[in-house]
Amino acid sequence: MTFRPLARSLAPLPEESLPGFLLRLSSRLEIPPRWLAVRCGLIERSVHNARIPTLLLQDLPGAMAQNFALATGLDLAEVSALTLRRFQPHYSPLRTAYRTPHRTTTMLSARWAMEFSPRYCPPCLRGNGSAIQQAWGGPWKLQWHLPVVFACPQHHRLLESACPGCQRQLNTSSSGRFNLVTSPGTRLHALQCRNRTEDAAHKARGNRRCGTRLDRLDHASGPPPGLIASDLDRLLALQHRIDRRLFGDQQEPDGNSYFEDLLLAAHLITLSWPTAADLIPSRSLQARLDEHAAPITELIQASQVTGLPSRRSGTRAAPADTTQRAALLLAADTLLGEHDQTSLREQVRPLVQTVRSHAPMFYGQIARSLNISPRFAQALATKSYGTHGHRSLRTPARKHRFSVEEVPAYLPKPWFDTYFDGFLDHMPEDQRPRVRALRRAASIRLVRLITGASWPRCAEVLDLTPKMAAKLIFSLAKRFDPIKLWSEFDRRVDQIADHLDVTQDRINYANRRQRLAEWRMASEEWHLLTAGIPRLRRLHEQGDPEIGAALAWSGATQGEPVHSPVIRESERNGGDVTLLTRELSVLQGDDLRGARLHLRRRLDVYAAHLANACDRGASLQVRIDDILIRG
Repeated sequence: MTFRPLARSLAPLPEESLPGFLLRLSSRLEIPPRWLAVRCGLIERSVHNARIPTLLLQDLPGAMAQNFALATGLDLAEVSALTLRRFQPHYSPLRTAYRTPHRTTTMLSARWAMEFSPRYCPPCLRGNGSAIQQAWGGPWKLQWHLPVVFACPQHHRLLESACPGCQRQLNTSSSGRFNLVTSPGTRLHALQCRNRTEDAAHKARGNRRCGTRLDRLDHASGPPPGLIASDLDRLLALQHRIDRRLFGDQQEPDGNSYFEDLLLAAHLITLSWPTAADLIPSRSLQARLDEHAAPITELIQASQVTGLPSRRSGTRAAPADTTQRAALLLAADTLLGEHDQTSLREQVRPLVQTVRSHAPMFYGQIARSLNISPRFAQALATKSYGTHGHRSLRTPARKHRFSVEEVPAYLPKPWFDTYFDGFLDHMPEDQRPRVRALRRAASIRLVRLITGASWPRCAEVLDLTPKMAAKLIFSLAKRFDPIKLWSEFDRRVDQIADHLDVTQDRINYANRRQRLAEWRMASEEWHLLTAGIPRLRRLHEQGDPEIGAALAWSGATQGEPVHSPVIRESERNGGDVTLLTRELSVLQGDDLRGARLHLRRRLDVYAAHLANACDRGASLQVRIDDILIRG
């Protein structure tokens, strides 16, 4: 078919949508929207009663866009601006709605991607008073087709969700199939409701349409009935924050996942209702959200008793009522908030526990959620470390400035003393773990913050054994689980991570471990280090450098001497390291005095030289004379 320019056209209004443009232009040309769609190449002439596909709202294919531009006299940029394509970079559900639909977040996206029954603002529809807008109306705005748009900040009001005449949402269909424009074969004004009236809906050939003018409905400036002024202010402030993200003025945090987080939070709130009621500060808004969520949770709980499926309960769909939808999004935004990781986890935990108890099927779906931010996913991972809940509720990677290579395998004592001061006071003295266990666990947890991997895998990153990590987590879980101490442990490790993020000169401990993997202390060096120290004759005459090698390696890499290469090699060769580890334990003590303190200071200086050589990529040969000069 050859497309020719229409005899008359219109210039698109700012923020106008494709169906809105079709309605205004069809009103001006006095032809039904279906005829106009044929003339513009949106549908084929040969198809009788063809629907105008709703997916054209998302984007017009290349050839179709060119035909539409030719017929209407627009350029391709103007045609593209009529579709939701402009929001795709900022509104993630438009990008993920039709991918892997068996996943919870993509199913949520499909239901929240775009609205075929748009909200509307009557003052916006009345237009700006110009002759063209007085005749054919103001813009049907594109953003009204996004489910997260529920208010008009310009006119300080919530959007309308239904026609005041037929009391139904716009663009409804008796057949259950949506159309880009309802009743496209009927000629009506662009601002008239095109829904079929109830009495005509039951007649096979009924052709009566509602026809109510939507621009003539208005409320006085103020909150809708049942809401107070502060409610409207909160909702308008939320819409303003959402608009900043939709129009690209503010980048989404956590890898462009704000809207994925928001929708999953809304889903979680609905499933756990009324557990999350305190997230809404107003009783009137709580009551409106209860009207939406309470029947859903009751249906889900009833299905658990009867064993009947509850998939048709509409849990993932946005509330049809604008105020209910706004209240739900306000609760979700409040849940995500600006909390630190520990506070967010504490906010989320009761909601997840409620869903696990009342709707385990939905809990499993949440556990398999994709595309949400690491921050939110970590908060959802409410399993304890010792006894796992759903395996898919894993702790994900987090964004940090430091890398796994910059994590020491054994938390340095100054860090432990600073960030874990008073931690053991939370526990009975006879149940406290050893400090070395906590220092091991804190380092593994730091790696876990970055990688999101399991504890055994994180231990391998630090050149530790997975078996050791499994035993460690089991031991700590026995002590932490009964008194719910894991969140406090996590909070303190998070503080260490924050400290590392702002530290300028971080150390590559992985490089040091790699450089020293094959390094051994020479017997001559050990002989010189122990010489001249009274009451160390046995260690001096023994001439075994393994003690010095293990301690120097520990000081340079911030690892435990018992995990040093020299000790591991001895164990692999079947050697007895009992006496060696006993002596290492003594020399690691905090209360050293006399000869052993003297030796330990020499070894600390030796380790510092060794560490410096590793960092500079220099030879690992240490000048013993420089150490002995210091005493």
